[in-house]
Amino acid sequence: MTEPDAPFRHPIQRAEEELLASLNEQQKEAVLYGDGPLLIFAGAGSGKTRVLTHRAAHLVRCRNVPSYNILCVTFTNKAANEMKERLAQLLGRLRWDMWVGTFHSICSRLLRNYADTLRIKRDFTIYDESEQLVLIKDCIKDLGYNPEMLQPSRVLNRISAAKNELIDPRRFEQTVGDLFERQTAEVYKLYQQKLLLNEAFDYDDLIMRCVQMLEEHPQIREELQERFRYLLVDEYQDINFAQYRWVSLLAEKYRNLCVVGDDDQSIYGWRGADMRIILKFDKDFADAKVVKLEQNYRSTANILSAAWEVIRHNRTRREKKLWTEAEEGPPIHCMTCSDEHQEAVYVVSCIERMKETEGRKLSEFAILYRVNAQSRVFEKVFMSYGMPYRIVGGLRFYERAEIKDILAYLRVLVNPADSVSLRRIMNVPPRGIGDKTVACLEAHAALNQTTLLEAVLHPQGVEGLNARALNALEPFGRLYKLLSEKLAGSTLTDITRAIIDESGYRTHLLKEGTIQARTRLENVEELLTATQEFEASSEEAATVSAFLENVALITAIDTLEAGVDAVPLMTLHSAKGLEFPVVFMVGLEEGLFPLVRAAFAVDPLELEEERRLCYVGMTRAKQQLYMSWARMRTIFGYTSPNKASRFLECIPEELMQSAGQEAGHYETWEGASAQAGQFLRADADSSLYSAGDRVRHGKFGEGVVISADLDGDGQQIRVTVAFPRAGVKKLSLEHAVLEKV
Repeated sequence: MTEPDAPFRHPIQRAEEELLASLNEQQKEAVLYGDGPLLIFAGAGSGKTRVLTHRAAHLVRCRNVPSYNILCVTFTNKAANEMKERLAQLLGRLRWDMWVGTFHSICSRLLRNYADTLRIKRDFTIYDESEQLVLIKDCIKDLGYNPEMLQPSRVLNRISAAKNELIDPRRFEQTVGDLFERQTAEVYKLYQQKLLLNEAFDYDDLIMRCVQMLEEHPQIREELQERFRYLLVDEYQDINFAQYRWVSLLAEKYRNLCVVGDDDQSIYGWRGADMRIILKFDKDFADAKVVKLEQNYRSTANILSAAWEVIRHNRTRREKKLWTEAEEGPPIHCMTCSDEHQEAVYVVSCIERMKETEGRKLSEFAILYRVNAQSRVFEKVFMSYGMPYRIVGGLRFYERAEIKDILAYLRVLVNPADSVSLRRIMNVPPRGIGDKTVACLEAHAALNQTTLLEAVLHPQGVEGLNARALNALEPFGRLYKLLSEKLAGSTLTDITRAIIDESGYRTHLLKEGTIQARTRLENVEELLTATQEFEASSEEAATVSAFLENVALITAIDTLEAGVDAVPLMTLHSAKGLEFPVVFMVGLEEGLFPLVRAAFAVDPLELEEERRLCYVGMTRAKQQLYMSWARMRTIFGYTSPNKASRFLECIPEELMQSAGQEAGHYETWEGASAQAGQFLRADADSSLYSAGDRVRHGKFGEGVVISADLDGDGQQIRVTVAFPRAGVKKLSLEHAVLEKV
């Protein structure tokens, strides 16, 4: 007897069941919500990307919304790429007409699409911070101010803050107060004029000009509102006013705005992010649906409990508490160290031990610190251990001088008005074009209202140039014309290779013959790999302009390559969006974390942001969390005694490591008695030992000095050494023989 046929299920019903199968009840509620505004409070590790992508897929597969009508926005290329990959899996393939990207990449794309209407060049250049500073310095000098007095970086930060508030130069000038503000107003006005002459935008301009486009061109606004009927915005707690205005204008007509974020993870107030925007979402939209995702799929229960004990002290937050079905996990390891050297050795020796005893890869660990300067001591100890490490957010590939040189050539080819890039390459490699020649060319261009490149290509009428200068300029003019002719019929990789060869860049590095030059040449060759990868993976035409835009929008987190077995070191800000099995949070001292300016700030919100930063760091850990502080630390040239961070004081004793309790409930490592930077006589021949030195012992093998001090009666010198295989040993130099490695 045959069984009756299974009940018929409509394809849409089957698709919905498939999409909802892996979701919890709160996630399903967010995915299934219909039209209208939706606010999703998504705690750390609660599956926010899963919810956002499943909601977009549900709109397409179950509600028959054309993918053409969906716009997904986030902050980093890493997050955007992850979103694209998940959508491709859920939809069978990523629909070519569904826009998914960062705020800056989408705004750049819109500006290029409407370039003719806006009367801007489609191939405009996007200036990074270093190029912005070049222009700012030029403006300061042109206005007769001293760059040492009117600091370019401070001026640029103030201009950036104004743009984030949609304040243009004219309005800024009307609201200035003190002398700095008045001078900045002058620089701002001239800076925008120079950007226009160079046919360039900075990052803030991309958003600001898009908002202006939507406000000033009703037809474009209507067209884009019809196009993007459904907006899904990730990391909504990190948006600034300009981004808020942009999103609001696009969502104004249909109000199908879904935002995902967590006010407890808002850590970018210093660069314009306004956490109040997410907190007032359901006031902006009185009919908004609010869903809280509180089930965590990342961390152990102990880590989540400790993190909550820290964050609950913030008053400006929506109440939520993460929970997990995962195991309780080990307690939080809290370590008191004597100084920063001992702290570094402690961390690295822990990594060495877990690598050997637990079989962990180095990439499973992460060291998080409050300021970049803390990495120096760790780098020294990593090198002494011979353990691979990498700095995330340090000098990145596309920031290297040789890479920026080749990119500058590409920029000038697609945007002849880009004088900043042109000045960079005119004499690279050296051609005998000096600063005086460049100054004459710039004066001629300004006087005749032409581009710097025009003056370079036709220098005969330029006042102040002698025969030697003209002879130096002539080869560069020939080079530019040659490369311009090649550009039209070449691929991205071909034209990049032509620049490296025809400019003499490769020959120059080969002739130099140093190890540094060989390394630079290897980096230049690696750029060709990058162009080939871009050509292979690009969804649209792999043009030079598209590649330059992609490079300009790359962030520090995007450079954290998967599969590289090395310990990543990074600031807590750089760790946002990442997760690791084992996390070391170091330098938890009052004045360093929280920073002293936040600890004593008049505005309590500054301290609350530091507390959110601590919460973000703690919730990066999946299985084990180590937190350390030093009684004495030398940083920024100053040595000072410290006390433990108030954030450590928030964590209950029952959640802490209980072994070796001392000074409250913090574990103190054996031998923690040396003061920062202390050097002591080690033996009769006056050799010295200090924390971080690598030494060899006849029985225990090689190790790293943690500290050196005198015993209780001050008669014998003792050195505390961490041996990777034998553990920590405290040795009297009267009996033990140590040899420096």
